[in-house]
Amino acid sequence: MQISNILQTTTSDWWEDRANKVLSHFNFSNPDEIDMYDICWKYGVKIKPLDKHFYYGEIRDGIKAMSFPKESGRRGVIYLKPDLDPIEKKIILAEEFSHCYSHHISQVSMNSSLIAKTEAQAKRMAAYLLMPFKFLKNVFAAAADEAIMISDIADYFLVTEELARYRLELIYNRRVDGFGTTVNGKLGSIKWI
Repeated sequence: MQISNILQTTTSDWWEDRANKVLSHFNFSNPDEIDMYDICWKYGVKIKPLDKHFYYGEIRDGIKAMSFPKESGRRGVIYLKPDLDPIEKKIILAEEFSHCYSHHISQVSMNSSLIAKTEAQAKRMAAYLLMPFKFLKNVFAAAADEAIMISDIADYFLVTEELARYRLELIYNRRVDGFGTTVNGKLGSIKWI
């Protein structure tokens, strides 16, 4: 597929439209400028530390964040473990913000299938927030000159390789580990075996 064809044929979905609506209120010119703290502040989502004082007791192992959306207004409170790696914190904040922005009910009252659905929606919107297509076009264009690996893409967006791979799967419906051009100038994807 020619690079120009990718730029023309990619269509957005409802979650990408929501993410783009959020991002439209900011003038980010590079992906490293996407600041989830700033986005949360603009939307009235408070961020507080998730620590042992949050509960009467210890926080269960593995819990890194919790969000409590308000019933209206796309606001809420996110409780976030303070000692997380900055990239992990950014991704988790994007997912929790997506809950506050899109979901108006606490998971406490949901069954497991509805929880799984809302988690998938939040992950999807977070991927679109942190890796908007307008910046992915730069990756496709760069692949015309040299091979671009998933680690390069993750570094460019300041996200994990796992999130970068997931975002590309949203476009291609399959695993993509990088891009490069073929002999006849078409953009090809790379998948490591």
